[in-house]
Amino acid sequence: MATRADDKITMSLKSCQKKLNDFYQISETDLPEIIYLNSRKEIDECWGKKTEAWLSAWVKNNKIHILSPANYANESSHKNIKHFWQTLHHEYAHLYFKKITGTNKPKWLNEGLACFLAGQIKKNPPTDSMMRVFDYFEHADKEIYVLGYFWTKLLLDNFGKEKMLRLIRSLRKNITEKQFARQFKKIYQIPYSLVSFSGLVK
Repeated sequence: MATRADDKITMSLKSCQKKLNDFYQISETDLPEIIYLNSRKEIDECWGKKTEAWLSAWVKNNKIHILSPANYANESSHKNIKHFWQTLHHEYAHLYFKKITGTNKPKWLNEGLACFLAGQIKKNPPTDSMMRVFDYFEHADKEIYVLGYFWTKLLLDNFGKEKMLRLIRSLRKNITEKQFARQFKKIYQIPYSLVSFSGLVK
């Protein structure tokens, strides 16, 4: 494992930092610490279990843990090195979300926003699974990225960034889904419900 980013990674992080500062309208200057992992075995040891091949990075204790770029394609299911840079930015976006909100919930919004800000464009989910977004307030699996991206982008496109920022700034540590629903309705003037979300995609 190593913790010092090389020049190219530092430049990439600075570029991402500027984008995140612009989006969140804040002025962060410190770059995150990066923990590089060299193999799937090291990832498995960190998690204490056999991990799926798509898992290549995560945030823990305000640090980004990620497969090293030299081993990224060989030790994950992501065969395009472009995915390394997108994943690095994705995890950096999580650090911003956690610092601003004190939480990682709702997880669909956290993941969706990280995908959006990292330029990880996702195809629209099948119509019959779109409303499963309500399953992902605390739960997360591989499907959360597509659903989270879809609904985050839809809210940004339909209602604008300012409302999104108001919603994010209203989040607090240990927020419940019921509390989130109240904040959502207050800001967006629609209920956080299957019926109102269904109306947004008609």
